[in-house]
Amino acid sequence: MNNKLKYEIYSGAGNTFVMINNLNWSTEIPLYKQDEFTKVICRDHFRDIDGVIFADKPVTHGPQIRMNYYNRDGSFGAMCGNGSRCLAMYLHKNGILASKEFLLEAVDDVYTAKIIDDDNVKIIFPDPKFIRFNITIKAEIDGELKELTVNYADVGSDHVVLFADDKSNKTALGTSSFDKIDVNGIGAVLRNHYEFFPRGANVNFVQPTDSGGIRIRTYERGVERETLACGTGVISSAIVYAVDRSAEPPVTVQVQSGENLIVDFKMGNGKITDLSLTGSARKIGEGEF
Repeated sequence: MNNKLKYEIYSGAGNTFVMINNLNWSTEIPLYKQDEFTKVICRDHFRDIDGVIFADKPVTHGPQIRMNYYNRDGSFGAMCGNGSRCLAMYLHKNGILASKEFLLEAVDDVYTAKIIDDDNVKIIFPDPKFIRFNITIKAEIDGELKELTVNYADVGSDHVVLFADDKSNKTALGTSSFDKIDVNGIGAVLRNHYEFFPRGANVNFVQPTDSGGIRIRTYERGVERETLACGTGVISSAIVYAVDRSAEPPVTVQVQSGENLIVDFKMGNGKITDLSLTGSARKIGEGEF
């Protein structure tokens, strides 16, 4: 009898995850053990991985699969946009689900996954849960209390979005260079800001590009550092950008890995609908525990 648990490692535009098929009862890791399992393997085996994704049986009628995503610190309870694309490709490449389009359950929502080709997946999201624009906050940065203008969006995960080219933000950030922003230092401060208590939030620094899209750098809650990409951060930033800067979707978003993700949606009557995220999902490793 083989007691080893197989895993694969996937990258979603630079966001990296350990993928585990948890549908087999003989090797199943119960829900109540998944957080501790994630903390241990990330600590002992995967120093650079952003999180762990379990392919589980759905708990509601309709979806074909459930995604249980854990940040590397074991925290649970938020949607992961890049992780959902990786899970969809993992299921497809391993023949776990035959269809190239299926329903995926995550946290308390249902998403549609579409395999575009051998490298790309589209995830269709529910409408955003909540968006707030132009929030003035004060935060201690470099030993001084500084004022920033930020936005907030919940598309299944909490996100702060701030424009690096905003005059007041540029002063608070202490640099006019997008590449020199102290994402880890300032991100940690804003991630724990009382304005977003008690859950905290991911923090996205956004810079419009000459081509009409945006660049984004993200400090991820639960990973507690800058990551090379964040799917729900990309979506949140694209929506805020389109509304605040009167840009037409789809919005092309360049993440820190250098890859581009596409966020599409419709705007009308004060609502965001038909929301989707399209981008790469590639296998980069495998092994056994």
